[in-house]
Amino acid sequence: MSHIYSPAPHTTSHTRILLLAVWFILTFSAVAFVVTYTTNAPYADEWEFVPTLVGEEPILPWLWQQHNEHRLPLSRILFYLPFAMTQDFRTGSLVQVIMLSALALALMNFAARLRGRPSWPDVFFPVSLLHLGHWENFIMGYQVCFVLFAVFMTALVVTALQTTRATAFRSGALACVLVLLLAMTGGSGLPVAMPVIVWVMFLAWTEWHKGNRKHAVALIAMAALPIIYCSVYFISYERPLHHPPTSRDPVAIAIVAGETLAMSVGISVASNWPAMLAGILVIGVATILHILRTNPTDRTATTGLLAVAAGICGLAVAIGIGRAPLGLEMGLWSRYSLLTWPLLAAMYLVWVKASNRWVPIALAVAVILALPGNMITGVTVARDIQSHYIAIEADAKNGMSAEQLVANHFPHSPNEGQIERALVAIPILRHANVGIFSGQGQTRSELWRPLAVILAPLIAVLMVRWLWHLGRAVLAERARELFRLQHERYEELLLRSASATGLPRGLIWAKCVITGDAVLVRDTVNRGIVALVPVLIEFEPEVGTDFEDNPAAREPRPATAVFTFQHKGWETSGRVIFNHSPEQAIARFAPQFRMIDHGHH
Repeated sequence: MSHIYSPAPHTTSHTRILLLAVWFILTFSAVAFVVTYTTNAPYADEWEFVPTLVGEEPILPWLWQQHNEHRLPLSRILFYLPFAMTQDFRTGSLVQVIMLSALALALMNFAARLRGRPSWPDVFFPVSLLHLGHWENFIMGYQVCFVLFAVFMTALVVTALQTTRATAFRSGALACVLVLLLAMTGGSGLPVAMPVIVWVMFLAWTEWHKGNRKHAVALIAMAALPIIYCSVYFISYERPLHHPPTSRDPVAIAIVAGETLAMSVGISVASNWPAMLAGILVIGVATILHILRTNPTDRTATTGLLAVAAGICGLAVAIGIGRAPLGLEMGLWSRYSLLTWPLLAAMYLVWVKASNRWVPIALAVAVILALPGNMITGVTVARDIQSHYIAIEADAKNGMSAEQLVANHFPHSPNEGQIERALVAIPILRHANVGIFSGQGQTRSELWRPLAVILAPLIAVLMVRWLWHLGRAVLAERARELFRLQHERYEELLLRSASATGLPRGLIWAKCVITGDAVLVRDTVNRGIVALVPVLIEFEPEVGTDFEDNPAAREPRPATAVFTFQHKGWETSGRVIFNHSPEQAIARFAPQFRMIDHGHH
């Protein structure tokens, strides 16, 4: 058969341009916020870390040293290294903005792949991740622990969502790595660990029953690593003396936990958090009911998503237990929004995968309505903090002693609880000639160092990513063109390979005709390019079988043939999906098959 292939040209997506414009504007506003309002000086808890940051104390003990109820080795490494390269506290703030920007962009792309196209509600990701209501994190670089938690927890959401029986081992191994990294970001990762480990055990059980016993044992061994880490975490652990005993009041715990969950939308909902919590709970319950009804024969994704939800809710309860004694509004802190935000992301992505429009629209509208309040709150608070540091800088340049600076500026200020730490830190910063305590004070020209440290590796990563995707796109186009040129040969190849299988019994493969364009897909399980080809198959009955006198046995049957691309060309094992078009085959085997658009990867 001779057939002319004419793939449809890729059209520019106005929706994609809109999404990228929103993402860019919010990223730019967050960077501008850091540049405008942050100061090259410690803020809040950062005063405690000055001796280590400037080299007065060794770093290794500090990495494991307890801070309040947390041990944060990974977070401290990511805070220390950029500061060591720039001697600028603002670098940590910029690192957080870039990480959240990258997360928002990645999730927009992932949502577009799930539904097959971008959609305007995907502004949910940049609007909820890059608003200035995250002022606590953007002003204090040390808060990178919260951003790391959001990144790793969201990665767990994506991993769980894509898990199938076929990918159980790979998903379980990745989940073990992610939960270990989560635990290393601080105490916030500990409540998440146990539900995720239970899910990994379920995946190990799945592998065992599939006959992959080595994979099952490997998953169990990997799951032991976060358990060991959590055990080591509490060796020599001391309850912070300045914290009151944990709460045993279930009402108080529930209130603070509810406030924490409501903060996932941003600090602007603080005054109306019960309504926001009610909305989140309604969508959450609907999401749970949906995933429980989805694919009852394969519960690998369902149990993973439930484990993630249980972990985040468990963290909210843990915050309630620890913070309720400090007041019933202790959950209304902007920094907590990044701890519970992955729960919103999970609900959004579940409904995108289900091809439901209304829940993503509702979540997008909610964060858009909260955006003005979040932005105004962030700028208002930041201005007050900026005024505080401008006054400190002016007196520091005039030679005022550390004791005088602390006495004049720290009481009734954002640094009120850091008086003793500042008395130690200010002379060290002066001696190290850092920031506003250097001889000339802080200058805007100093910003090139943190910006360069952030942008140089970011540009390098983007270049590598572009080259990698370019290589994948070139390979996909080569595969597409090769099929175009030799498709008649592949009709014969399919016929031989399918005949060799001996299936279906009683029928002989007589003829194969390609009837349309090959649809190229990415096989996310086997990591290769697959061609789904519409074909018409004709059989001849074997002599002496029941089919010999059956006229229907000779009728042509529509099907989709499956070809896999190797570096030397296309191959097939004779696999044919009867009574399915390529598009129906993609839908049936989602998310294993992801369509490759012409000219893309």
